[in-house]
Parts: sequence; structure tokens; C-alpha cells
Amino acid sequence: MNTWKRYDLLKQSISHYASCSGLESIHIVWSEPNPPSDSLSTFLNHVIESKTRGLKKVELSFDINKEDSLNNRFKEIPGLKTDAVFSIDDDVIFPCSSVEFAFKVWQSAPNAMVGFVPRAHWVDKTVCIFLNILPLHILFFPSL
Repeated sequence: MNTWKRYDLLKQSISHYASCSGLESIHIVWSEPNPPSDSLSTFLNHVIESKTRGLKKVELSFDINKEDSLNNRFKEIPGLKTDAVFSIDDDVIFPCSSVEFAFKVWQSAPNAMVGFVPRAHWVDKTVCIFLNILPLHILFFPSL
């Protein structure tokens, strides 16, 4: 999860995604000049434990970066134990059912990338038709 000095959004996102089934770990891409505070780390671990009701162990880690770059989200995740990665920003929340659906789609074609379009801003209706069907955004391009 990519974040930058938006601790309230980070807390909300962690709280939400910790309640989704199938979660193995949460890696926070941290690009701030100072490392995360002990109180923030303790709070997030407590949220994860309470949301999972102690039924499963979800690992929380901070991937500390020295430089501030949006590209930090693309760096290798050390110690990754899964084949699937759900990459998201702290200000975007999808329903757990949508994330679980995307995972099932990925399982049907594990060599493909599966994702969402969370920041669609506009569509030129003379070029294409845009359907906003939750949880997926679908673009249809008519033949010219």
C-alpha cells in the first residue's frame, strides 16, 4: 500500500483491507523522510489483530525508501510469500468482495495482470462508451 503523510487514510485503509479474507500480509510503501513512529506501527498492528479476530496471522511490514518517488511501489517486495499482489494507494478502498473477485479472476490466468481503474476522470463519448459497473470499469471502443 502506497502512502505519504496521510495517517488517517492509512489507518482507514488498513482497517478495511484487514477485514478481507485471504489476506496474507500488508506491505506499506513508506517514502517519507522519517521512519514510521512506534505508535503508528503499534496502532496498525492492533487494528489488524482486531479485524482478523486473531483467527489468522497477517504480517505488517513497512518497506522503507530513502527517496520520495511514486515509483517506489514498483520495487521488489523482500520476503514476499505469495504469487498475487494487490497494489493500492491509501486513499482508494474497494469492497472486499471486489478484491476477492479480482483474485479469482487472476487465479484463472495467473500469468496475467488483473486490476481496477480507480481514477478514471473523463471519457470522450464520441470515441468510446464508458460503463461504470461496480466493481469493474469497462471501456468499449466501437469499430471505426
